[in-house]
Amino acid sequence: MRGHIIPLPRRLPALLSCLLLSIALPVLAAQHPVISDGMPGYQHTAWRVGQGAPGDIWDIAQDREGMLWLATGSGLYRFDGRRFERQTAPAGASFPSTNMVTLGLDGEGGGLWIGYFQAGISQFSPQRLRSFGRAQGVPVGVVPRFAHDRNGRLWAAVNGGLRWFDGQRWQAPAAHEGVPQRRVQWLLQDSHGTFWVLADLHIWKRPPGKAAFENTGIAVSQMATLVESPQGEIWLADRIRGTSPLANAQGLLPPSEREARRMPDLVAARLQFTADGALWATMSPHGGVARVTFDGQQAVRIERFDTPQGLTATSAVPVIADREGNLWVGTNLGLNRFRARSVQTLAVGPSDPYRSLVSGSDGRVYGYGEDLKLFDLQRPLLSESAAQLQAAAQRAPTPVWQFDWINLAHTVGGHTTRIPLPPPFTGQPLHALLFADDDQAWVCAGEQAVLHYADNRWRRETRLPERACSSLARASDGALLLGYSDGTLRRLDAASITTFGAAQGLSVGPITALLQHDDLLLVAGEAGLAARLRNGRFLPVRTNTTGILEGITGMVADAQGRLWLNGSRGLVRLEVATLRSALRDGQPVAPRLFDAVDGMPGIALQSGPIPTAVLAADGLLWLATNQGLAWLDTLQPHINTMAPGVRIGDVLYGTTQAPLQEGLRLPAGTSQLQIDYVALSLARPERNRYRYRLSGVDDGWQDAGSSTRAYYTNLAPGHYRFEVEAANEDGIWSRAPASRTFRIAPTFLQSIWFKLLCVVLVLAVLMLAIRIRSGQLAMLFRARLQERNGERERIARDLHDTLLQGSQGLILRLHAISQSAQTPEPVRTQLEAAMQLAEQNLAEGRERVNALRDGPFAGHDLASALADVHAEYAGQGTNPLRLTVEGSPPPLQTDAAEEVFLIGREAIRNALRHAQARAIEVELSYGTRCFLLHVRDDGVGIADENAGRGHWGMQGMRERAQRLGAELQLWTRPGLGTEVALSVPAHPPMTESPPPIGVLVVDDHPLLRDGLAALLGAHTDLRLLGEAADGEEALARYQQLQPDVVLMDLQMPRMDGVEAIARIRTLDPRARIIVLTTYRGDVRAVRALQAGASAYLLKDTLRHELVDTIRTVASGRRAPIPAEVAASIAAHVVEDRLSPRETEVLRHVAGGLSNKRIGERMQISEQTVKAHMKSLMDKLGVGDRTHAVTQALRRGIISLDDTGQE
Repeated sequence: MRGHIIPLPRRLPALLSCLLLSIALPVLAAQHPVISDGMPGYQHTAWRVGQGAPGDIWDIAQDREGMLWLATGSGLYRFDGRRFERQTAPAGASFPSTNMVTLGLDGEGGGLWIGYFQAGISQFSPQRLRSFGRAQGVPVGVVPRFAHDRNGRLWAAVNGGLRWFDGQRWQAPAAHEGVPQRRVQWLLQDSHGTFWVLADLHIWKRPPGKAAFENTGIAVSQMATLVESPQGEIWLADRIRGTSPLANAQGLLPPSEREARRMPDLVAARLQFTADGALWATMSPHGGVARVTFDGQQAVRIERFDTPQGLTATSAVPVIADREGNLWVGTNLGLNRFRARSVQTLAVGPSDPYRSLVSGSDGRVYGYGEDLKLFDLQRPLLSESAAQLQAAAQRAPTPVWQFDWINLAHTVGGHTTRIPLPPPFTGQPLHALLFADDDQAWVCAGEQAVLHYADNRWRRETRLPERACSSLARASDGALLLGYSDGTLRRLDAASITTFGAAQGLSVGPITALLQHDDLLLVAGEAGLAARLRNGRFLPVRTNTTGILEGITGMVADAQGRLWLNGSRGLVRLEVATLRSALRDGQPVAPRLFDAVDGMPGIALQSGPIPTAVLAADGLLWLATNQGLAWLDTLQPHINTMAPGVRIGDVLYGTTQAPLQEGLRLPAGTSQLQIDYVALSLARPERNRYRYRLSGVDDGWQDAGSSTRAYYTNLAPGHYRFEVEAANEDGIWSRAPASRTFRIAPTFLQSIWFKLLCVVLVLAVLMLAIRIRSGQLAMLFRARLQERNGERERIARDLHDTLLQGSQGLILRLHAISQSAQTPEPVRTQLEAAMQLAEQNLAEGRERVNALRDGPFAGHDLASALADVHAEYAGQGTNPLRLTVEGSPPPLQTDAAEEVFLIGREAIRNALRHAQARAIEVELSYGTRCFLLHVRDDGVGIADENAGRGHWGMQGMRERAQRLGAELQLWTRPGLGTEVALSVPAHPPMTESPPPIGVLVVDDHPLLRDGLAALLGAHTDLRLLGEAADGEEALARYQQLQPDVVLMDLQMPRMDGVEAIARIRTLDPRARIIVLTTYRGDVRAVRALQAGASAYLLKDTLRHELVDTIRTVASGRRAPIPAEVAASIAAHVVEDRLSPRETEVLRHVAGGLSNKRIGERMQISEQTVKAHMKSLMDKLGVGDRTHAVTQALRRGIISLDDTGQE
């Protein structure tokens, strides 16, 4: 310490100060603070090196988000309340040293300033690291402190000098600023604008508005520190004076005041004030942590906390208070947290920890043990000794009820009177007590009785069942409520008894506590809590935490609308309004639990006749636990009102873990994610609750409980936003959710290009399907036209061969009669007239027959054909025709073009014959989508009634148009002419016909071959390639002609049809063969089909089915077997069932042989023949020999050629 010479004019104030100090010393000596070990009002939590915490913690800082940062001898660490994370430098950079001693917040970028032991300074953020050494203006030495002055300039205290940062380099103050440039120990910018510097073992300050620093003249030791109190005082700690106030808003305090308030034994390495005005200090050189409380400006108590009390190590340096009121202390073996206890423990008197609580009528609460000695638990007396608390209780004017497990006791003015139970309940245990007022009590005693004490005598309640209750309470209307161990509740009033149980929704197990609060009745049991609103059912109170409402033995409601429930998990706080809302909506509640971390010494007593929670008039809630009495101030409960921030951490996809940065792009194929997050609430991180949602996946918030991870699977590619909110231990939620957006890239199969390709492919397949269907419709249309042409040809041939030929013969006969000499002239004249009429009818018949045939139109020149029609019916020079053709005529199907021609011909004939037209116009228009035919005339028109009735061939024209799939329209008015319009779609009529089907006919009957040839010739899509009379010729002709389809008879000379089919199929497995036969037998059909036939037709059905069957087989499909043949095959597949012997016997029977002759011919006995006959008749399903032969012949099992007739 350095001396100072005080000039004479200034000595008088100093002398006066010394005089005052000498007078005050005797008084001050009596006011030294009380020093005690331990901090009973604070809960201590330790993270040691063995639990993942770093060692050698030299400084602690909390960033704007709420995260803790630790400067240690082994590097920089980040702590979120659960995990320590050692920080690495950004890619491409490295820390100058791991021995970090100081931290400061970056006022601009939100990063950190790091001071090293001997390596300069760094500016750090996860994305950037800038380091500053001698080249950047930082002198060599320890960097103990950073501080921002009131202008925002950043200063650094370095042992080698004071420096400030200009944005690029560290600059030394100018010489005129007056601060020494060596041994700078500490910096402080106070709330009044003064900037304090400890340098060169002195205290310097720069008042507001001054440019230069001033030396205060106060010397300090090598280890000194400064701090500002909530009242604005500056406190100094060093090894010379200990700890004392230094200055306030008016400036330096007088030496006398500094000395009077000095604590010489409090030698501190760091100081920290808390919001309640207490001063925390890390002790040096003795070690540990100290907490100083003040009464006004005078320190009254110093509580010390060191390794015996649980501190991680004696050597402690940094101490800071975070924004939630927690105190953090770093040592060389870990990190420590001190948090004010919400629940305080009362430690008084007797060693028996099981104490009871009772309240007087004046609102005071008293505690007592088995000796029934009362403790007055008033707020002002809590710091007194047990004797003082007992003395205060004896002075209480209000009577107090007590019990000692088998007796009641009544204490008035310090005098206690025991009241034993009446016989036969004397000495029996008490199960429940209810003290109604000063002189009344209800008691549940023994196993049967409910007793009422009033007017100094006992009375038994006889209306109740003879079993003891477990809890008692008063209803709001004065009725008595009794809970029982069987889970039932009874309500007793003057008029009635009402029982509640499971039928009324009450299912909480044995009842342990009752509470009536306004219209809300709460019933607690071993299994939970139930509530009943007025005149309603009991409803279970559900929570998100299992078991938190079990074993409740004490319940009270305070004036602030809160319920306090003392149970087997601790003390539970629940808002009444929240409970009502949850009961109404059927939702769980989120109560606040106070357990050992909050100061609860144990759990609620689970046995005893009185409640374990009592609320005093002064707002203190008293709790009886299995480890003694405890109390909580309900008027000033510790509620963490700081809304927590949330930090979104890493995302895990596949085997890759990376920070989830805004706009992160995840690789293609990512479908599963794990996202980490944490609430930046350090008070009770294990009780933080979370909810999150992912846009596009979650419909609403997902309750995550206390989990700090979100999992997602089956994610599709796209853009997502992840949001998360957190609530602290008191249910205060984040002001806004933390969010990150990210994108999952699509794979090729998930990309828009692939989807477009799929759409194109689907469209292509659809177009192909349409094309195939159009082709099928065209084939169906063509088949129908071909079938119609065949029918028309047959009709024309029949008319020609019968009616026309007969008519012609009749005319010739009449002509012969008319030329006879015996015919009279009048008769001859009549015959000539008749013959002329007959010849006219014959000519018209021939015209009709020709109309049934192809006629003059071949299907390729429609315009010429219609012109020929006009010329034929109009004659020369009359009724001119105007013919117009638009477009290029495409090749038309013959059948379709014929239909168009016939419609046009009918329209022209009507115009010439019936309309008396002078001129006719015909327009042919060939378009890409349709063909149009218009026929107009200037004739007399058609009356409406005739047009509607189908006269003049209109019905036939409409039918032809309908078969074409075309639209026919008629416009006409009498005297104004007629117009016929036909619109034919381009498909299928305007498509090219496929090549005709080549057919080979094999049959031994020439007439049938001729008939088949005629039938085939009637169809343009069928062509007869050749004929054969037997199987051998058929084999040769097939090799020569290579037909598409073979028509094969079965019964032929030299080689039958079955063998021919088999040999042709051997030559060409793709050969398509249709069997034509008169035999209906199933066996022949089976043989032919097994040989390779594609169809099986009976000859009597050829006219109806042959053409369609040829087309079906030629297309590669199998034609259905005729129904009668298929039925026979389905009912009698017998050939494989008849044995060769049975078949031979059947042949002999068909030949007329007897059983005896058959046996002789087959060299078997007659009995064996009979046995064969019985067997084959059973198989054929007949009853005699005749029917057996008939059935065999009909089905082709045998034939007359192989019957063996004699």
